[in-house]
Order: sequence, then structure tokens, then C-alpha cells
Amino acid sequence: MGAWWESLTALQRIFACIGIPATLILVVQTVLLLMGIGDGDGDSDIDADGIDVGEGDDGLTLFSVRGIVAMFCIAGWSGVVFVDLGLGTVESILLAAVCGVAALFGIAYLMKAVLKLQSSGNIQLGAAVGKTGQVYIPIPAKGMGRGKINITVQDRFIEVDAVTAAEDTLKTGETVRVISTDENGLVMVERVVK
Repeated sequence: MGAWWESLTALQRIFACIGIPATLILVVQTVLLLMGIGDGDGDSDIDADGIDVGEGDDGLTLFSVRGIVAMFCIAGWSGVVFVDLGLGTVESILLAAVCGVAALFGIAYLMKAVLKLQSSGNIQLGAAVGKTGQVYIPIPAKGMGRGKINITVQDRFIEVDAVTAAEDTLKTGETVRVISTDENGLVMVERVVK
């Protein structure tokens, strides 16, 4: 390692002093992430949500801790390479900066793509309106009590509390259609006549 360091020019040493610590931080972040420590964004201990460029919760976050560390890592090592290729000082600095900014944008787009894969897992009960299910626990007539139905909503087979305005009790096994829902997770159903 000492021979490698001695073979570097002054500019390459400056670039290496940027790239080496950034690489170590990036490696530590990755190891901690693989161990399940952190939230996957690298910002778990800092109130540094970043500057959002885009719409909604899945907007492009340019300035995250991981993005900035990646920018310094790529800029440092590419600067060492550009100087080694024989480019001048100004060209090496400019190209290293361009590579670093490209890494910043690359990490931001990568994180945006990863966040799109996340799902809250919550079922939107409003999607059940118009769907049919089966009575599981009898539903008393005229809204005088609750029963339960089994229904598939958003590709999930669920059990939901139900009421009906029908004149008679809906018995176990009968097919019903959801006609409305409320914010408490209760559905209003009607008998499906075959």
C-alpha cells in the first residue's frame, strides 16, 4: 500500500483522500444495511430527508447521505484514474466532478425505483364495492346487527364485518354483493339472486 501511495501524484493523493474515506463510509453503510440496521436510506440518525425533486412521497431525493457519500466516492476514484490516464489538472477535476454528480443522480433514481417497490400492505376497502363474497357469519336483517363475509379484495381473501338492509337474515354460504363501505371497515351488502 505504501508503494502505491508513493507512486501517486499530489493531485491523485487529493483525489484518493476524498475517495478512501467515502468508500469506507459506503462499505459501513452497506454492511449495516445488510445486518438490518438503518432504514435503507442511510439517513436514520440524521434529520436529513433531502431535497425532494418530483411529486408525492416517491419523489426524487437528490441530497441523501448515501447519495452524497457515493458522489465523493466516485469523484475521488475517477479523479485518480483520470490523472493516471494523463489528463490535465483542470480536465481531471471537471471529469471527476461530472462522474460524482452522475453518481448522485444515479443513487437518487435507484432509491426512487426501490421505494416504488414498497407497499403499505393496507387494503383499500372501497375497492370491494361491486364485488361478491359469501356470508361467513349470518348477517341480521334490517341492519339490526353485524355478521361477516369472506371476499377477495386486491388479490387478498379477507373477512369483513357486514350489515344488510334486507328483510330477512342472510345465512352462512349465501352469495352477497358489497354496495357500500364506511371508514370503520364495515360493508353494506345485498343478497345476490341467482
